[in-house]
Amino acid sequence: MKKSILALALATTVFVGCKKEEAKKTEDQTQLEEVKISEKVHYLHKLEWIAYKTPDKIGVPGTFNDIELSGAKDSGNIEQDIKDATFKVVTSTVNSKDSARDEKLLNSFFKLMAGDITGKFVDFKDGKATIEITMNGVTKQKEFTYTIIGDTMVLKGAVDIIADFNGSAAFNSIHELCKDLHAGKTWTEVDINVEITKQ
Repeated sequence: MKKSILALALATTVFVGCKKEEAKKTEDQTQLEEVKISEKVHYLHKLEWIAYKTPDKIGVPGTFNDIELSGAKDSGNIEQDIKDATFKVVTSTVNSKDSARDEKLLNSFFKLMAGDITGKFVDFKDGKATIEITMNGVTKQKEFTYTIIGDTMVLKGAVDIIADFNGSAAFNSIHELCKDLHAGKTWTEVDINVEITKQ
């Protein structure tokens, strides 16, 4: 049975795109496309990162087009199925639904970070998920909250580009490039929202 797979992309970036539309607290949310990957166990997933710009903390959402999940099981318990699974986020496929912004993020942020983003789902317990993330050559365990509704797991968390992953060089690059449009403020924190549904 054909199914689609979702991998958590904890892609966390300071993806604040150098756009002038500052009127709303959060920019218009666009519908994220499904990422379809072939594997033995299949999941439908949605990943959204939200980076922030300006002193008013305006949100800029986005995703990645290439996310790989390996080692998921098929026990009928989504927590057990995802535990110990690994993931890879190909950062060159960053997608904020704005090609000019994506080019800035790729060339002035991700190319200054070491490699792609990889990780592992370490544990799920009492609504808390422990996720190991490697970004910029730094490995960190982060705690996300999660809920399960039917066959869907919803995870929410956040990362800090500098405090968690020593990303000062990449952060400073995108901040300086977009400094005027960000009214002098680019936030280091990035929120991550993920839905994983077994099909």
